[in-house]
Amino acid sequence: MKKFFNTAGANQPRLHYTVWRPLGVKPILELIEQEKYFTHHAPRQSGKTTLLREICRKLNEQGKYLALHITVESAQSARDHVLRANQVILQALQLMLELALPDSYKDFPHSDTFLNQDSGVQACLTQWSKISHKPIVLVIDEIDSMAGESLIALLRQLRAGYDQRPESFPQSIILNGVRDLKDYRIYSSKEDTWLTGGSCFNIKAESIRLGNFTLENVRELFSQHEAEYNQKLALGLVEKIYELTQGQPWLCNALGEQMCHKLFPNQPILDENHLHEAKEALILSRATHIDQLYYRLEDPRIRQIVIPMLKGEESFNFPAEDIEYARDLGLLHPDSKTIQIANPLYKEILPREMTYTIQQTFTEELHWYIKPNGTLNYQKLMDKFVEFWREHGHKEFYDLEITPHTLFMAWLQRLVNGGGTIHREYALGRKRLDILVTFAGEKFVSEIKLYRGEKTLSDGLNQICEYLNQIGLSEGYLMIFQKNLATDEDSRYRVEEVKHLDKRVFVYWL
Repeated sequence: MKKFFNTAGANQPRLHYTVWRPLGVKPILELIEQEKYFTHHAPRQSGKTTLLREICRKLNEQGKYLALHITVESAQSARDHVLRANQVILQALQLMLELALPDSYKDFPHSDTFLNQDSGVQACLTQWSKISHKPIVLVIDEIDSMAGESLIALLRQLRAGYDQRPESFPQSIILNGVRDLKDYRIYSSKEDTWLTGGSCFNIKAESIRLGNFTLENVRELFSQHEAEYNQKLALGLVEKIYELTQGQPWLCNALGEQMCHKLFPNQPILDENHLHEAKEALILSRATHIDQLYYRLEDPRIRQIVIPMLKGEESFNFPAEDIEYARDLGLLHPDSKTIQIANPLYKEILPREMTYTIQQTFTEELHWYIKPNGTLNYQKLMDKFVEFWREHGHKEFYDLEITPHTLFMAWLQRLVNGGGTIHREYALGRKRLDILVTFAGEKFVSEIKLYRGEKTLSDGLNQICEYLNQIGLSEGYLMIFQKNLATDEDSRYRVEEVKHLDKRVFVYWL
């Protein structure tokens, strides 16, 4: 059977294209050699489990260590029931050792006495380490699925055995999850207080964050597909995929699955047009990974960061731990010195997901705005939006000030995206949202600003002209929304044509 792109669950090298990531491996191996306990984290579907399983496999092949990977996800329901959580973890140890390393299974202590001890995991690991002929390396996956007293108890058991390593406790223990352990806030019902993961596990030497694919990783991923199916990617297409995803592993695989296997399996050479259609199909599929981005906005800690970015506002009130939290969840770019959405694909997905229901209710059709020569009548589309805003702009979306941005992007998405592309530029501090529409070889620029006094118009004109210069256009559309939502007041809505810095700007007052 031929291999394919993986978009669900941990990678299986016998089934899926698999990329070895030396940059992620090196620090882990160094810490294992140094007998360190540490955490390893990255957003979901980033390849964490795949990498650690492969490290365990290679360590066991080399013969120096006994390396075992287990997951404690089944202990999630235990919460404050320490004994039940211990039992789940002990059973996971026994089962995975039997499956992965049957030759070492005979040395595992099978005594049932551990199951009824509050420190059963510690006792079992102690006895196992004493019996084992090799130092033990233990990976505990899905650590952040546990909560309450059971998580506190596990961390304290690991801490209690730390000083006995490697003769009487595992040489190295790796806690793997979505977030850094130091950011956990765990409620202890016994102590009636909130504890942090760091305080329960203060033996942690490092916190390693697995990064995204590099460009070379993405190139390797698709070269495996080319070799397997003899389907080529046009020159520069891998770079486009990397630019669109910033190397987010699930996105790279999902685009590959859509483009190579679902949409164009018989196309000998894939190009940018195929990638664009794959991107659209992926977004419209509303896969779990994509839906999760939208649901993240229900979290106040995430919303307070993302919403200002969508409306171009600047804020210095973000707690540092909330920014790290958003990065850990994969919403913010992990390496950027400024706060920005993780990748261009997420930039498009977030507003589209926010307005998905609205888009489905539109009665407008794209062909109403197409000229006889096949180009887009953008000014007609803009004029018609004024009517739409007056009728529908009274409903608030998440935040009063983001409602104009949300509805306009929904309007464009519903009408334009079937035959063109929409590029959004938004970031903290610019107090605006720039939108570039490309359709039938032509480009159109719209800019959204909220009215904040007399300088709004002059600032907006300067900003849109600056953006027009960047794009190489001579005219654009500046939309200035009042602070309150839409009304039926006719005098409020008007359009002015303004000449500014050698550009023609249509100013829409809404």
